Amino acid sequence: MGIKYFFYLILTFLIISITDAQINPVYKVMTERGWIPLSNNAKKELTHEQMDKEFIVSMGYNDTIISNLKKIGVDFTILSTMYGHLNEKIFTALSDCIVIGTVTKKEYPLQEDDFFHTIAYIKVEEFLRNDYNISKSEIPVMIKSGPTSSEGRMIQIGEDTLKIGEYVLLFLSANGLIMESKDNYLYKLYNQLINDQNIKFRVREKYNLEDGKVVGRNSVKDLTSVKDDINIVIKAIQ
Repeated sequence: MGIKYFFYLILTFLIISITDAQINPVYKVMTERGWIPLSNNAKKELTHEQMDKEFIVSMGYNDTIISNLKKIGVDFTILSTMYGHLNEKIFTALSDCIVIGTVTKKEYPLQEDDFFHTIAYIKVEEFLRNDYNISKSEIPVMIKSGPTSSEGRMIQIGEDTLKIGEYVLLFLSANGLIMESKDNYLYKLYNQLINDQNIKFRVREKYNLEDGKVVGRNSVKDLTSVKDDINIVIKAIQ
């Protein structure tokens, strides 16, 4: 009886360990903060206000942080309407990872029903925000545009894409990737993400880096100035 009980405990421990090891670290943090995961019977479409609230909870932004951010020009009370007035401070508050690095390779899942058709890998030179303490390595970034299994090509209008060899500053969101799959009821993608121990990201904003300059779609700024703005936001969050 004692031996059987001992083996039962060992088996239970192994099952729990394996199950825990398969949980995505970002998903785990989000739920610990009070974010509500997707249920199998979820059908109701969320309003912009509800999605904004979910995002704030998932990022762990409490009233003090929200107040601090508002003082430096990031107002979460107008989150759903701020997209016409985006800047590096706002992108920093919306991201959970900001990197300087080089695009080293790209992969194509080639699944017709996949939501993302390209995975780009970034060799990180420097982290400017790193909520999940990721080591400097190649991190995967998911892109909707890309080739499909039927030899066609999916093109997402307005999406930031990445080319091999590009030297970039990227505002990234692993949190946003999980939320996007939940809010669009993409059950296949959602289950893949939350059961994958490897953290994947979605691009919030992309800038090219050239001779100490940050080159965006409509502006060119000094990298030192952009770094200062990023640090101001991180200080407000901490």
